[in-house]
Amino acid sequence: MKQGFTLIELLVVVLIIGILSAVALPQYTTAVERSRATEALTLMNAVQTALERYHAQHDAFPTSNAFTKLDVEIPQVNGSYGGKYLTISFTNAGLITAVRRRDSHAYQLTTTVTPQNDGTYAAVRTCGAVTGGSLDDDATAYCNAISGGNPNDF
Repeated sequence: MKQGFTLIELLVVVLIIGILSAVALPQYTTAVERSRATEALTLMNAVQTALERYHAQHDAFPTSNAFTKLDVEIPQVNGSYGGKYLTISFTNAGLITAVRRRDSHAYQLTTTVTPQNDGTYAAVRTCGAVTGGSLDDDATAYCNAISGGNPNDF
């Protein structure tokens, strides 16, 4: 009696592994992207809180990208504020932007901070195309994964 596997059995195993890989790889990529976006959201929350404090003290937001005026430490990588996978900036209108470039795909997370009459601040987050660019299918999938399917306000 011969021992071993037939060619058909080996092909079936290879096919099953291929199907599992085809399903798992996009899920893994999305999970990794979501974790990298968490870094952006954490930094954006820190900048948002610092902008709110600055606005409460000076009745205006600081000039664009004046991170030295904020009472928060934002890391610098290669001369840009942000992290390993993103760059972060803000405007004097209270718009915070984190741009994530991944290979040929790019998207940006934005938080718009608006002072309210009662002394509080409202913030709206969005995920979308980089200003002046377009959102490809992969970046759209990342935005949907990051925002829980609602990239226009999350």
